[in-house]
This record gives sequence, structure tokens and C-alpha cells, in this order.
Amino acid sequence: MLAVFTDLDNCLLDHDTYDFAPALPALDRLRAAHAAVIFTTSKTRAEVEHWHRQMNLAHPSIVENGGAVILENGMPVVLGATREEILPKLRDAAAESGARIRGFSSMSLDEIAQRCSMPAERARFAAAREFSEPFVLESPTLEDALRAAMSARGLSLTRGGRFHHALAHEGKHAGVGYLLSLWRAAGSQVTSIGIGDAPNDEGFLALVDYPVRLTPDGAGPSAWNCAVIHHLDAHVSFFRQ
Repeated sequence: MLAVFTDLDNCLLDHDTYDFAPALPALDRLRAAHAAVIFTTSKTRAEVEHWHRQMNLAHPSIVENGGAVILENGMPVVLGATREEILPKLRDAAAESGARIRGFSSMSLDEIAQRCSMPAERARFAAAREFSEPFVLESPTLEDALRAAMSARGLSLTRGGRFHHALAHEGKHAGVGYLLSLWRAAGSQVTSIGIGDAPNDEGFLALVDYPVRLTPDGAGPSAWNCAVIHHLDAHVSFFRQ
């Protein structure tokens, strides 16, 4: 079995336009090989479902930076706390540290759409948080103080391509570890590729057989396409075509 764990923004999706057309050759190769393409993302379940429809994929996913694994049958395996539990703790941590933050829960759909460079209709999917809270840190010099205050309340602070994120779970790597263990317990021999570009991807990249770290000046779907094809040709010999 081949599994490709991939971040979305600035990896499979263009950071600004969300275009994935340059990645279609590699996606076609993966479909032909019956590989699992596992979105491993800070995006919500609603956003993942949208991109599954756009790309004609139907695989498990890891959403909201590892807050839950969504199995192929649509059932969630929750790995942390709910957003409702996170929000009051985040507000208390911000007040204690003196950090100024602006979370998704305080933003209108229009503001989310503008900050994410997406149409308003897709902003509804981004706003449908269940297991985390993205926010803008308006006082970056207080990041360490905010992190300490959050940690004291059982929250973690991580950073993606656009936002900081408040979590009450281990991170993306917990979801990757869960799926790898599930498949191996069922007797599958799994070869894994991981693709990411941000600090919140480092944990899961350490778990895969072939990690790919896309750089800011060499990221996006074209780079994603080249990386996948390279690993299929160079390392995953039984998937060569």
C-alpha cells in the first residue's frame, strides 16, 4: 500500500489561487496505483470534503492540524478537544499574556474570505471549525508568553502558512501515526510519502518513509507534482509506470 500524506495550502494547492491543475499528472499516477492521498491539513472537514469533490478523491483525511481523523466512511476519530472547549481557554491565555489575537470566531465570513484569498462561499467551509481555532497574532513579540499561558491551560500553539492555531491535541503527527498503526494492524505493508511546507508539518514528516519539505521559493502544486513523481520513480519501484 502507498500512502501520500500531504498538506494542502502551498503544497497541493497554490497559496494564492488554490489551483491544483499543475499537480494533475502526479494525481493521475497515484490514482492508477490505487494509492491513498491523505489530506493532512489545518483545513476543516467541510473544506476537505470540498477538495475531495474537486479532485475526485475519497480517502481518509486528517483535519484541523490533527484534531480528528476522518475515516473513509466519513466517521471522525476525535484526537483532541472541541473548539467550544478551546475558545475560553484561549481567551484566558491571551488576557494573561497580554497578547492581542483575532480568531476566526471573531471574524465575519467576508473577513475570513479576504484573509484567505478565497470566495465568500468557501469561507463558510473554513469557518466551520470543530477541533481548533486559527487566529492572527497581532502582538508577535508576545508569542512566547502566549504559548506559555496556553500550555498552562492544556493548549498548544502551532503556526501554519497564514495563521497561528490553538489546539488541544498533539498535532498532525498524531493523525498520521493513528492511520499508519491502523493499516499495519490490519496487515498492510505501507510505504509512505509526506509533503509539507510549514512548521506544523515537521512532526508528521518525521514519521513517513520519504519526507518532502517544500521551501517558500519552491512550493505549490508544480513542486508537489515533481516531488511525487520523483519518489514514485526513484524509490517506490513497484509504482513505476
